[in-house]
Amino acid sequence: MLGWISGIDVGVNFHNHAHRPIFVSHFVNLWFGRLWTFSGAWPSFFWQYCHVTVHHANLLGPEDWTLPKKRPDGSFENFQLYLLAHWPWRLAMHLWRELSIRRSLRRKSLQELAIFLVLWSIPFFIDPVMALWLWVLPHWVANALVMGSGMYVQHSGCVEKSSVRPVSHSTVFVSSFFNLTMFNIGFHLEHHEHPRVHWSELPELHMRLKQEMIDGGAHVVPYGNYHAAFLLAGDEERRKRFAEQDAAYTSGRYPDTSSGFS
Repeated sequence: MLGWISGIDVGVNFHNHAHRPIFVSHFVNLWFGRLWTFSGAWPSFFWQYCHVTVHHANLLGPEDWTLPKKRPDGSFENFQLYLLAHWPWRLAMHLWRELSIRRSLRRKSLQELAIFLVLWSIPFFIDPVMALWLWVLPHWVANALVMGSGMYVQHSGCVEKSSVRPVSHSTVFVSSFFNLTMFNIGFHLEHHEHPRVHWSELPELHMRLKQEMIDGGAHVVPYGNYHAAFLLAGDEERRKRFAEQDAAYTSGRYPDTSSGFS
């Protein structure tokens, strides 16, 4: 539970703050972020750099190293391999390479890392054993299992945006319960198309873009990230089920989700 809470707190809640800061003051937002994310094993600057500067700016392109590696046929690497290898190993390698060679970011990166380490190390001074079980282990669950699986399922089977396939870069998860409890993160295609739209307005945006997504062949599924992870972690038959389109979506039987509760 601690790991799940940590993953949602950073991967969903801080994610919203990264795109739409809560406060007007830059100073308050800066320190609010620093105090917010260290309990999820992230310096806020590093997470925001990975998500906004790398992932959103290079979605599914060769420079988007936040996503799983691609096989020669364009498909993602094995689900379990990505979860085990990505955090913190690959992320640390890429962040070190990019932030250390960019002189303009080097000093800021070291400063943010130092602030993070001071805060993150506090439990070890209280009780090292407790810190391993109630700090490090939940952080692994949060980042490898919760956030890692989310990143995988949100873009598995998708392709980089182009004029030919403009709405095939992200999967849309239209489970009402999932979106109600996950701050509408299931409307992921809509979020990437309009990242500055507040999370509470994503269901309404989804309805405005619905016909465009149907016409463009967007991948829409009737469940949430967790069931998608179950399918993609399984055998070939289960993985094929994830590729199926939500039959109700294009049949005219799909409910209006503009309220976010239907």
